[in-house]
Amino acid sequence: MTAINPAAEDEKFSFTPFTRHPFFTHVNKWILERVICPGRQVIVDLGCGPGAVTELILEHVRGQQPPPRVIGVDPSPSALAKARAAISSKLAEFVQGSAEWLSKLVKSADAVVFLNAIHLMPDKPQVLKEIRRVLKPGGLLAFNSTFFNGAYVEGTSGFWRRWIVRSVQALREKGIEVTHNGHAAAMEWYSADQYTAALKEAGFRPTTVELLRIDMTRAALIDIGRFSLFIEGALPGVPLEEGAKALEVGLERTMSELKVESVPRHWLEVVAEAV
Repeated sequence: MTAINPAAEDEKFSFTPFTRHPFFTHVNKWILERVICPGRQVIVDLGCGPGAVTELILEHVRGQQPPPRVIGVDPSPSALAKARAAISSKLAEFVQGSAEWLSKLVKSADAVVFLNAIHLMPDKPQVLKEIRRVLKPGGLLAFNSTFFNGAYVEGTSGFWRRWIVRSVQALREKGIEVTHNGHAAAMEWYSADQYTAALKEAGFRPTTVELLRIDMTRAALIDIGRFSLFIEGALPGVPLEEGAKALEVGLERTMSELKVESVPRHWLEVVAEAV
């Protein structure tokens, strides 16, 4: 019997392939342009993963004087190892840790960006309060997500429901049953209004709350369907390998039945000032 390498398993079902699609860079650059500016001397890239957003930040501050410090924070040692290997800039440093105890990792910051990860936090209000402890008055927090109540463009919710139904059917054809209890606990979806209320409670003044509409192609949907947290949320209790295969079959059936090649989806983009 061949032993499973956990690191190889994580890589196989990682978020990274999804981040390589052009729209992903677009939704991140859009928000960074509103936050990263001269005078922000300490910038925290929270949930930095293997460093894709850190690289975008470094591109944005190139030539800025005095140069800022960019601190990438992530709980995954393997992701941080990849970030350190990919980024050689003297402006960047990487620290292992979680958003839940950010103030123990970083003393103070002028800006915190938390891109494509806040939806993973079980206690979002607590995390926002922790970020506020680190930010100087007038400092900015920016976060975005496509996993929120309002992500589905009007008229497309049927696509997402059908995708899950067809995937469950594909599993049943293999004799695998699914117990579906909605979103996984760690993927609780907030609405824009809930995020706004939580920000105000944590000591922030929201300055930008916008929806960006992007088109998710077949290739992008296949990639998100291979991401472990998406599989666990869509098909709870199903082994990742079987879940990924079923989601790809379900996607092909759904797109064929609906005669579509892509589906629009919203990204929530939020900027808030520490008061």
